[in-house]
Amino acid sequence: MRLIFLICTFFISYSVAGQQREFTKLDKVLSNFEKRNQVMGSIAFSESGVPVYSRALGFSQISTQTKADTLTKYRIGSVSKMLTATMILQLVAEGKLALSDKLSRFFPNWPNASKIAIEHLLRHESGIFNFGKSNEKKYQNINPQSRAEIIAVFENAPIAFAPGKKVDYNNANYVVLSLVVEEIDKTSYAESLHARINKPLSLKNTHAGGLIDASQNEANSYFWKKKWLKNNDLYSPSLLGAGALVSTPNDLNVFINALFNHKILPEAQLQEMLNLKDGMGLGIYIFPFYDKTAYGHSGNIDSFESLSAYFPEENIAFTICLNGNRKDFNEVLIACMRAYLEI
Repeated sequence: MRLIFLICTFFISYSVAGQQREFTKLDKVLSNFEKRNQVMGSIAFSESGVPVYSRALGFSQISTQTKADTLTKYRIGSVSKMLTATMILQLVAEGKLALSDKLSRFFPNWPNASKIAIEHLLRHESGIFNFGKSNEKKYQNINPQSRAEIIAVFENAPIAFAPGKKVDYNNANYVVLSLVVEEIDKTSYAESLHARINKPLSLKNTHAGGLIDASQNEANSYFWKKKWLKNNDLYSPSLLGAGALVSTPNDLNVFINALFNHKILPEAQLQEMLNLKDGMGLGIYIFPFYDKTAYGHSGNIDSFESLSAYFPEENIAFTICLNGNRKDFNEVLIACMRAYLEI
């Protein structure tokens, strides 16, 4: 996962509310990407909760020459964390959980469980061992398949540092938060996601994990080596709400708009989510763009790259999901946002 900072250096004033316009600049940017075979994926914008622009580029399946469309589903990587954090804060709002609750409430036998708070996990401050960065042989190809195996891995892992002492971006934190959701809801993470996010927002193209299913309009990811080459499907059930979700730009725009307009989370919990430390909130980040401020999360897994962000002042939601990209992702984001805002 990469943190994407859309930082530009001069002031601009712009208002889009209520405007009806053609998106000729954005169409041109995306057409150039597609003509040069640089980018494959989908992009969508909404304003005040209303979809205003959606477009797909390239192929979802190159072997069958299946073109992507605006309903094509993509793995969204760490954007999943924003949905998981929302579910955790829903539990807080319901009085079933507190940010100060310790991990020992759920997993008393884990190392440091009596010192690790839910907020530590949300902020990547827990000190839980970072398996993804480990050089130890036994962790190189770790891939637990069942809930029991996942729990056993954490139960026997070493401690990285004392909780709250520093930030270490670590998927393990959100795997644990997924387990906490399951413990409280007494169901699977996938079923909680459906009940807490998908059903109330009528999201039809979002789900938790699984192998890529082309028959369900799910895209494969591709990397460039003189031509597009398909990545192997390396789905791991152990990622859970840390990075295993599948969605579309339009679905994610519905989600993030609902989040910021208190449709799935009370204002008090949203403000807790947006309580930033060094630019990091609870499962959400700040993204400056010119004189504007957006909040959201980025993600990558295999060759999938994604970003979902919301501009509260302008009430604009923006999501991009790529399954092939030969350019720097930040350059793609800036080009799309500048064209959309007609900067």
